[in-house]
Amino acid sequence: MRLAADSFGSYGARKPTRALRVACALDRAVVWALGIVLALALAVSAYALWDAYALANGGDSQARLAALKSGDAVSFSELLALNPDVCAWITIDNTNIDYPVVRGKDDFEYLSKDATGAYSASGSIFLDSKCSRDFAEPYEVLMGHHMQYGKMFGDLDKFLDEGFFNQNQKGTLYLPDRSLDLQICAVVKADAYDGVYYGTPAGADRMPALAEKVAQDAVFQRDGLPTASDQVVALSTCASSGVNERTLLLCRVTGERAADKA
Repeated sequence: MRLAADSFGSYGARKPTRALRVACALDRAVVWALGIVLALALAVSAYALWDAYALANGGDSQARLAALKSGDAVSFSELLALNPDVCAWITIDNTNIDYPVVRGKDDFEYLSKDATGAYSASGSIFLDSKCSRDFAEPYEVLMGHHMQYGKMFGDLDKFLDEGFFNQNQKGTLYLPDRSLDLQICAVVKADAYDGVYYGTPAGADRMPALAEKVAQDAVFQRDGLPTASDQVVALSTCASSGVNERTLLLCRVTGERAADKA
C-alpha cells in the first residue's frame, strides 16, 4: 500500500501540523507562567517569614534604639541625632511598652517607619501631630499599632483584664529635659472618630467632658477621674473587634523630675 506524499515525509514520519506546533508553544508558555507564579509565591512566603521573624525579634534598629536607654536615663542627644522627630520615650511598667516616641508631619508618616525613619511594618509609637512635642498641653495622645507578641501597643490589651489593671498602675514618659510620672487611671473602648478622645489640640476646657466620657466608657477605672487641673497622656491602639474601635489607656501625670542624662 502506498502512502500519500502530502501526509508523510520521505522516511514515513508525519510532519507536525500547525495546530500541533501551536499546542506545543502554549504548553511551554503555561510551564513558564507556572514557574514564574511559583517563584513569586516562594518569594512572598520567604518575605513573610522574614518579616514575622523581624517583628518577633525587634530587628536591628529596635535593638539599636533600646541600647540608648539605660534604667531611667535616655540618651536623647543620640536619639535626636538619629532622627530629629524623636520627642519622648514611653515606658509602662510590667509590659513590653518601652519605646521612643516620634512626632511626624501628620498621623500617617510613622505608621510604617521606625523611630530612625527606616521602613518598618510595625511602625513607631507616635504623638498626635497636632499635639505639642514638649508635652505642655493638658491632654496629649500617643498612638501605636496593635502588634502580635506584645510589640508596640499590643500590650494595652493586658489592661482589659481586671486583675492586671488593678495590679499595674504606673508608667513613665521621658522627655529631653524632664520625666513625667504616670498613673494609669482608666482603660476604655473608644471610637476613632470620637472628638472628646481624639480631638486635638485639647486645652483644660476639654477635661470635664473627658472625665464624663471616661465614666461612661471605661472598662475599668480608678477613683479620681481627670479634672480641669490634671494633665493626661492617652495611649491608643486599634482593637480587634471593629475597624474604628480603639483601646485607650488614660494616664494622669502625677509628678515631674529632672531628666537623668545617659
